[in-house]
Amino acid sequence: MLRHSFPLICALCATSFTVAAQPANDSGAAGPRSLASSPPPANPTERSAWLKARLDGILTSPALAGAKVSIMVLDAESGKAVYIRNEKNGLNAASNVKLVTSAAALALLGPEFRWKTAVLGLVPAEGGRAVNPAGELQGDLFLRAAGDPTLTTQDLAELASELGAIGLRRVHGGLLVDASAFDSATVGPSYDEKDESAAFRAPSSAASLNGNAVAVTITPGPSAGAPARVVLDPPSANLVLAGRVITAAKGPAAPIVQTSDVGNGQTRVIVSGRILLGSEPRILLRRIVQPDLFLGQTFKQILQKRGITIDKPVRVAAAPKDGLRTLATHDSPTLAVVVHELGKRSNNFVAEQVLRTLGGEVMGRPGTWQKGLDAVARYLEGMGIGKGSYTMRNGSGLYDSNRFSAEQIATVVRSAMRDFRISGEFLASLAVSGADGTLANRMTGSAAERYVRAKTGTLAKVSCLSGVAGAPGQKPLVFSLLMNDVRSPVEARGLQDQITELLVGFLDPTLLGKR
Repeated sequence: MLRHSFPLICALCATSFTVAAQPANDSGAAGPRSLASSPPPANPTERSAWLKARLDGILTSPALAGAKVSIMVLDAESGKAVYIRNEKNGLNAASNVKLVTSAAALALLGPEFRWKTAVLGLVPAEGGRAVNPAGELQGDLFLRAAGDPTLTTQDLAELASELGAIGLRRVHGGLLVDASAFDSATVGPSYDEKDESAAFRAPSSAASLNGNAVAVTITPGPSAGAPARVVLDPPSANLVLAGRVITAAKGPAAPIVQTSDVGNGQTRVIVSGRILLGSEPRILLRRIVQPDLFLGQTFKQILQKRGITIDKPVRVAAAPKDGLRTLATHDSPTLAVVVHELGKRSNNFVAEQVLRTLGGEVMGRPGTWQKGLDAVARYLEGMGIGKGSYTMRNGSGLYDSNRFSAEQIATVVRSAMRDFRISGEFLASLAVSGADGTLANRMTGSAAERYVRAKTGTLAKVSCLSGVAGAPGQKPLVFSLLMNDVRSPVEARGLQDQITELLVGFLDPTLLGKR
């Protein structure tokens, strides 16, 4: 069974991955190609004036007409402000909220934290092995989930192999999924602002699989008019396929995939539309309905393929605290690795799983969104950011639900950088300009290429970029660029890229002449 990659998607899906060419600078300020002809002077005072004049010019661009901005640039070591504009104004920070979530989680849980998923069986009253010599388990088989945001069908297959290796062949009870590490809520705060099947708003649960999304692969049929081939991954009894996609010889053709609740915890996958004859297969990710049953029924099917029979249906309930023996376990990657999904790939599902885990581990189980937010508030108060000075309702920054100022975001980034326990892991989680993550196609060919580590944030009329700009042998700058009510997020990204190049050039003027 192939490992299923769960959706690595931000608030507006692919908009953060495929960035349009930067627009020409129509602000009258120096754009990327003209920076080399006017490098910053050596005198510190004149250099600061050089930077201020150019940043002021960029921010007068027609692309920001009517927009709200909150900007702060500061010296990472001293904390001294290098440039400010409305730095205390709270704005929708979009996915820059993930900087807060990841920093708090790394600090409070530790980079080495792992989620453990366990399979357990009842110990016989008379003692002895849970699995008898005939390969039978009396009673239920328990799958205890802990909120692992990375759990995949391949991990379930490995658990099934472990069970097979100890001789399990038949379970005389059912498969019981224990999702009690979180409360029963699955829809994140403000996620109900829209009702859509996109995987970026996948539900959250302690018992989750493949990012709680189904991968729908649509392959054209052999001739025009023939139905396309539709394959669901993972193959699961929890999924019900409906509708069809027609193969078209020409003309507009786009397959449509939506998901809905069958009514019994199953997810109906509804396909329609057309796909062009001879075109490459299309893979679309869509959210599932009930995560715990999705996990349980998929695992039961994997067990059956492994030759392990389960007599009774899948159920969802808390496992007994006593009388169980661990039969197989799976440990997630460390939190240091998982936060890459927040910083580099802006994964909303992972952000919410991390936030609820934070609540459960710091404030006590079950993990809830409110407990997670309370844990974050405790972390922010430690750096002087009071609870009433910002609005944070979820861990991902999705929708119109969070408000932070550039000063606050910059403070979080600088604090994480200066915390020796987490600084390496935090910085490594950020996207690198022109190299990877949501910045892979940004700042390429400019002085800022590979000299910026930052987190993007994109919503309708919102574009943000916050992180660190550096240069060889120079003290780095922390920056936060929050832009709301922009006429085009693409244009706003172009201006942000110009700003980051100016910051790199401010640190090392020689880099401007090398591009």
